[in-house]
Amino acid sequence: MNLIGTSAKKTLSFAKQNPLLLFLIQIPVGLLGVLQSLLEPYLEWHPVVALIILLPLFSMGSSLSTALTFLVVQTRNSDTHSNFSHDWKRLTDRFTSLAGSSFIVALFFGLGLAALILPGFYFLAIYIFVPILAVSAPPQPISQYLYKSKKMITQSRKILFTTIGLVTLSFLAELPLSLIANFLSSFFGGALIIDAAATMMLGALLDCFIVFYFLNLQSKGT
Repeated sequence: MNLIGTSAKKTLSFAKQNPLLLFLIQIPVGLLGVLQSLLEPYLEWHPVVALIILLPLFSMGSSLSTALTFLVVQTRNSDTHSNFSHDWKRLTDRFTSLAGSSFIVALFFGLGLAALILPGFYFLAIYIFVPILAVSAPPQPISQYLYKSKKMITQSRKILFTTIGLVTLSFLAELPLSLIANFLSSFFGGALIIDAAATMMLGALLDCFIVFYFLNLQSKGT
């Protein structure tokens, strides 16, 4: 089975075993989604503010969720019997590295979007493993996490273009989710809650996939 198929299979298996935990890990992303929806009327007239403030926040929230997902997957697939509080402590111990690296990734992504959009997805793709490396690799300068992530993704054109495609699809998937959430809210109300829940469920699957994608690449000696 190829890299994508193997990662997807492991993602679905792990998600079935730990659905609530993976969902709760996405709380920072869900809250940021609600904040964005509440500020949307204002942000439509001030797109620069959205780029300067919300982009780093979303990058930080996404980094935290991805890193914590990795720690949870790692500990539950090992022989250790650590609990969630142990995983959280490991995350907070590396918070400075996570925060700094997420800000730099957000900067590259924002500059890429401001250029031609596509460069933004390129930077997001090559630095997709930075949150994982920030909590798994020995403490080192942030530049090393960026370098190692880029090295793993750019080792072959196939992996690079596949990752760019996955990043692009994850962004496009948000559009139908928002439409479905708005449609359901017309019957049940609570559009913000439905939209946030849908975003969190998608984020849980995506982060889990990224983790297994990383682990599969790493097992190949990259």
